[in-house]
Amino acid sequence: MPHSFPLPPRFSSVDEYLSSLAEFYLNPFVQSLAGGVHILNFFLSSPDLFEDTLPEQWVTFFDQAELDDILDFLIYFKENTSLQPPSSLSIFLSTVQSLSIKRNLPDEMLQSNPDPPLHSPALSVGMSPKKIHECQYLSSAISDVCSKVGTPHVIDLGSGKGYLSRTLAHEYNCSVIALETVESRTKGAARLDSLYDRKSGKKKCANMEMGAGSLTHIGKFVDSGDLADIVEQTGLSGHKIVLAGLHTCGNLSHHALRSLVDTQEIHAVAVVGCCYNLMTEKDGERDTVGYPMSRQVQSYSIPLPITARMLACQAPATWTREGRESFFTRHFYRALLQLIFSDRGLLGQSNHIAIGSLRKQWYSSFPTYCRGACKRAAENYEAKFDLSRDNPFDISEDVATEYHDRLVCKKRRLCILWTLMASTVAPLTEALIHLDRYYFLKENGASEVHVSVVFDQRISARNLMVVGLKG
Repeated sequence: MPHSFPLPPRFSSVDEYLSSLAEFYLNPFVQSLAGGVHILNFFLSSPDLFEDTLPEQWVTFFDQAELDDILDFLIYFKENTSLQPPSSLSIFLSTVQSLSIKRNLPDEMLQSNPDPPLHSPALSVGMSPKKIHECQYLSSAISDVCSKVGTPHVIDLGSGKGYLSRTLAHEYNCSVIALETVESRTKGAARLDSLYDRKSGKKKCANMEMGAGSLTHIGKFVDSGDLADIVEQTGLSGHKIVLAGLHTCGNLSHHALRSLVDTQEIHAVAVVGCCYNLMTEKDGERDTVGYPMSRQVQSYSIPLPITARMLACQAPATWTREGRESFFTRHFYRALLQLIFSDRGLLGQSNHIAIGSLRKQWYSSFPTYCRGACKRAAENYEAKFDLSRDNPFDISEDVATEYHDRLVCKKRRLCILWTLMASTVAPLTEALIHLDRYYFLKENGASEVHVSVVFDQRISARNLMVVGLKG
């Protein structure tokens, strides 16, 4: 039975591709970008991470050329007559490009097969254009999988507000169980269900039996591939089920794939993963969750540290010049704050103080950012002293301005290093993650395994769908 993977053009087999990718990924320089460098600590070494990480020729080239030209060159691999990059940099980027999965739907496919329409306008209520695109293409693909399996039954794992679930139920007449952990999302889905019923003129029967076109929401935290309790609860014991997911976060993708092995009734999986930073690496032989899932990828001993997993969430090809400026400003401010924390002896052995994301208004200036970030940091700090009397997170505007004005000249270096990491490590790491999932399904008896581009990456960056059918 067929297996398929979106191989880069120069490869004729998945085994050959994995071997070449592993060899390049394990190169010490690539490993330094994938795990030895953290942009948060950009200013904590002397010289800074830029000089400490990159070859001298690259540093000289990057320091002399126009910033936007450099960023476009790194992101799009576009030749520019005004640039004269070192040959070693051009060779490095060309190798990355040759190992990267081509991620856009072909133009001819978009022209000959435009978005499958949502026949009921009521289905698109609450959806962004991005969500409409995702639901249109993924629901069509899942419907095809249901036809292959010969079942209308679908479990939507991590269903959120139920956009995909409603599309499958009302566009494709599937019988859908929507599984979601977060209660507020389940309540939001119920409100949207009622809104759909009103707009579509459909009368909802409270006691409607499970059948084609039905939709049932269940609040459930899934922490394994064993879904037997859900199957029993919904009266689907003995029925064939397709497990689907639109952007299943982190290890939830692993649980989805394992369900093909661990749950008798699951006869196919069709999931698009995301949030690779929330994945875990396996810790010993007994750990069944996390990367690597497959024996084949495990045999290469390729580490996937948190930096690599975070980078895999990036999609530099979708960055606009305007958007990347605010994006880099956030990174620059956080790295500056990390230096202040270090100078004040706050980092400790973990070298990390949790802050998380702040609202847009906190990034209007570095002193403003410090106020918002330090309030969050103090709340999360675990030191045993009275912050009200001796608060090291009380950073004055003068101090914040001095740090900013002294180091703003190095912001371009931070921008370049992050873009280089995101443009090279991200596509290779995401390919490696999907190779691991591909091999896991093959090794566990799937009769068909497919990894394919399901969305236009210009609209939805995480656009690789993994499909496995039970043998």
